[in-house]
Amino acid sequence: MDDTTVARIAALERRQRLLLTTNALGLCALAVSAILQPGLAVRAQEKADTKSLTLSELAIVDSNGRVRIRLGGNLPDAVINGITKPRGQRAAGIVLYDGTGVERSGYVTFEPSGNVALTLDTRKSQVATFIAGPDGSGTSALQLFSGGSAVELRNDEDGPSIHAVRRKQVVFHEPPVENPQQTALCKALQEAKKQVSMAQLLDACRERTSEAACQACLVK
Repeated sequence: MDDTTVARIAALERRQRLLLTTNALGLCALAVSAILQPGLAVRAQEKADTKSLTLSELAIVDSNGRVRIRLGGNLPDAVINGITKPRGQRAAGIVLYDGTGVERSGYVTFEPSGNVALTLDTRKSQVATFIAGPDGSGTSALQLFSGGSAVELRNDEDGPSIHAVRRKQVVFHEPPVENPQQTALCKALQEAKKQVSMAQLLDACRERTSEAACQACLVK
């Protein structure tokens, strides 16, 4: 065997040892990565969870692509029984929809009044409302509706009251209203006399107070 052949064999042996060393290092790196990867993923997730997300609206959809939850800083008007129902004020908060896309509940704040309300709806109308005013001297009320009947627990500037209406007629109101003409409700109704009829004023009054108080305010 000549010197050239010996040199070639030695070079091949060195190359083989280098390849074996490289492969071993590669396997070690893969093993270390497999061990550390779960920990890295957890830390990455923890880091992502601490970030804030700024949106004007977030819509959650079901498997059919229908919006079931809407979280927004400027919520759209409600659509009940195919008819758009204006909210009357700007509303921000969360709204729930059923599988048909109809609004069924909301937990929102209103502006400019500053009121906060929790509402429950059927597919045709609102049936329950829990309201709080913006400060301690404001209104807090729980209202339950069903057709022309309603029950209301209220505490406002005119004092606390429990009020029941059956077929749009007052059947219960306690405690009796003192000085009905001086209440905030009566003053508001008096101001509205030029815009609406007496029948409408009485209907609105009966939803809030007793028949005697309504008559004292609007008729006598």
